[in-house]
Amino acid sequence: MMLCSFLGACQNHSPKYNNSTYRSPNNNAQSHNNGSDLSHYAAITQNPWKFIQTEINVDIPLNSRIAAERERILRKPSDFESITSRSEPYVYYIVNQLSQNNMPIELALIPLIESAYDPLATSPAQAAGLWQFVPITAKEYGLKRSNQFDARRDLIQSTNSAITLLQTLNSRFDGDWLLTLAAYNAGEGRVRKAIASNAAKGLPTDYWSLNLPKETMRYVPKILAIIDIVKNNQDYNITLPTCSYENSLVRIDMRKNISLTKIAKYAGIPFDDLVSFNAGYVKQTVNGPFHLLIPYVYAENLFQKLQADNLVSNNIVELLQEAPHNRAPLETPAMNIKYGSLGNQDMIAYAKPAKANSESIAKSTVQTTTTISAEDNYQTSNPTYTKVDFTKTESSKVVYSRSDFTQTAAPKKEKNKSYTANQGDNKINYLVKYGDNLYSIAQSYRVKIADIVQWNNLKNPRIKAGDILTINIASANPI
Repeated sequence: MMLCSFLGACQNHSPKYNNSTYRSPNNNAQSHNNGSDLSHYAAITQNPWKFIQTEINVDIPLNSRIAAERERILRKPSDFESITSRSEPYVYYIVNQLSQNNMPIELALIPLIESAYDPLATSPAQAAGLWQFVPITAKEYGLKRSNQFDARRDLIQSTNSAITLLQTLNSRFDGDWLLTLAAYNAGEGRVRKAIASNAAKGLPTDYWSLNLPKETMRYVPKILAIIDIVKNNQDYNITLPTCSYENSLVRIDMRKNISLTKIAKYAGIPFDDLVSFNAGYVKQTVNGPFHLLIPYVYAENLFQKLQADNLVSNNIVELLQEAPHNRAPLETPAMNIKYGSLGNQDMIAYAKPAKANSESIAKSTVQTTTTISAEDNYQTSNPTYTKVDFTKTESSKVVYSRSDFTQTAAPKKEKNKSYTANQGDNKINYLVKYGDNLYSIAQSYRVKIADIVQWNNLKNPRIKAGDILTINIASANPI
């Protein structure tokens, strides 16, 4: 067990990624040029961490509280790198949903602090999952729990509810993301009480001026420190994950209950990994909502076996093809956040959007605080978001391998695949049929989804019957 001193929540981590087979991502994949005409979708599929880094548009100012948190993280850079690597199966979906909902991409860093990107994480206050919802907040935001399924631990449902919560808090705090993040940690009521107290005394009511629980006083600076480290990782000698889309999760919709033990044997995937990817199933058996999350690299082979047993109800669904999260009736519209510069030594309310009347963002004075010990453990009395520093098991980066995915790109022979060849058969024009999606086409021709998007200048992953796609076999990167 190793102590991750930069984390601010207390969870119990069971061993997750044991002796899986590892393979480095394809280094020949085309890198994303931020100025190119590739969609966000293509950039995310190529490397979500690179996408996060390039989308960050905020300068972190000199601030003693931020500097203290950054120093703590950098004391053990390997811990930070290990946890960012752990994010790989989940970060694709989270980044894509934030992007689709016009939310700050930096919010994908919240699970680093909340759960160390472990869906099995549980706090002493019974907060659970990647986003650490406690029961009362989970119920308010539509995350149901039963003796069979805990939606707080489900990647899809918990991420959508976290987006709802963050949108709602941000609207209630007039677009101020610092106060939003403080409320996510301490609870809205605690932050409003601190604001009211300062207002009654004639004091500033920005985040940096508020008297909040000690943990929350560290929580927001910690997020800003992590944003700075991710944005400027080379300056801090930090290596960000080089992700492979083969390790992202896809969804298979099931017809019947089936144990994760049986699925692990079908797929040849380590059981502990499968449990983590499907942490919502309390009894390790797929039931309602009957969706199975599996790494891309295992999906086709598993799907065929499940289909033969009449256990699947739909084709494989690539999570990045899912529509943006639909807001619940209680939600307010999400803001289209673009960060302004936070320059010099003045602290501007982080990412607070400009008013419609072009009123400038008010600056606030940075408060100097005493240095907080890395060993300090904090716990608030607020029952909603109680976190203290926690230990976790050391884990390796999850990179799955299957030997048949290393072959040279070539189309599989399938019936009723309509295409015409041109340019010496290096390219084909593929006629999209009913039921096709980018995942199935990419699998058929052993090319990457990101390449299909690039070759056809697709702005989103949705295709329909009758569309014609160019497949460049000669230039394809083998999966």
